Amino acid sequence: MRNLSKIFICTFAVAVALLSCSKEQADAPFMLFEVHGKVMDVDGNPLEGINVISGQADVQTTNHNGDFMFYGRSVPSSHVLLTFEDKDGDKNGGDFVNQTVEISLNQKTPGTSGNYKGTFFAGDVEVFMVGRKLEMDTDSLLNLSGIQGLMR
Repeated sequence: MRNLSKIFICTFAVAVALLSCSKEQADAPFMLFEVHGKVMDVDGNPLEGINVISGQADVQTTNHNGDFMFYGRSVPSSHVLLTFEDKDGDKNGGDFVNQTVEISLNQKTPGTSGNYKGTFFAGDVEVFMVGRKLEMDTDSLLNLSGIQGLMR
């Protein structure tokens, strides 16, 4: 009987903890957002297979035209951070440096009630990815020009 009481008390404590977490999350203000755009290399060529990620770990991938549509949920803000990652290496024409971009948002629809603050939107976003080889070459050139300057 004692063991049954202990199991009941532990189960009750876990249930209370889970419910309190859900309540906190439900009470937090939030907004929905959508971002539409294109990911390209520095020459303006579209990049397929670039992952677009928000802080909530939602992931979308660019299509063959480099286009992406990202839908997410975030704390109310006039901007959102999206990370662009090249996960396939050279398969999309190069190995590109990952980058995080702050996207400015405009309110599309107002919140109706409670903690929902509305839907926010950004369209025609253009993100240019720099190739790892180009980044390395640029650094190498800067280092070489510094060395040549010292040799003169």
